[in-house]
Amino acid sequence: MTPEEFSRALEKKANEVKNYANNRFPSVAGNIALRFINGNFRAGGFQGQSFDRWKKSNKKRGSTLVDSGALRADNHYTTQPGQATLKNNRPYAKLHNEGFKGTVTVKAHTRNKYSQKRVGTGRLTRTGRERMQTVTYKSGQSSVRAHTRKMNIPKRQFMPTNDRDSVVLNRAIERQVTRDIKQILQ
Repeated sequence: MTPEEFSRALEKKANEVKNYANNRFPSVAGNIALRFINGNFRAGGFQGQSFDRWKKSNKKRGSTLVDSGALRADNHYTTQPGQATLKNNRPYAKLHNEGFKGTVTVKAHTRNKYSQKRVGTGRLTRTGRERMQTVTYKSGQSSVRAHTRKMNIPKRQFMPTNDRDSVVLNRAIERQVTRDIKQILQ
């Protein structure tokens, strides 16, 4: 190989690495980060320097931080040349990820009261009795005045932040980038 051919081949590989760093790397890193966040939800804790299990919640159903699944489903990333940014647009995502202790103001609102009643459906069972169904209906409402409430939401980190990064996530991204660059340089 002549020196000119070598320098052209070297320049071509350098352009491929630059293209990877600016265009392909952000989406690769973003996808790895989303898998990492979903792994945190499955494990019930944050995999940082060490594994920090989330404090259990008092609710009866679902697991900690997962009621409807909206918080977990809203994790996404945006890309710019050379970087990916993790985001979650849920209004309570930051509170859960970083924790919150303080006083909040509750606005004045009306609270509905619901009752249940058993009613007949008009159809008969095999034994000749009418089928019954429980129906929920609004039975009243009351006004709630504006007030303040003290809140203490424990920190249940699921997404890395600038202050608290994850060694596990960084190593996973490093391994993938190393594989990709080796493939480009072959």
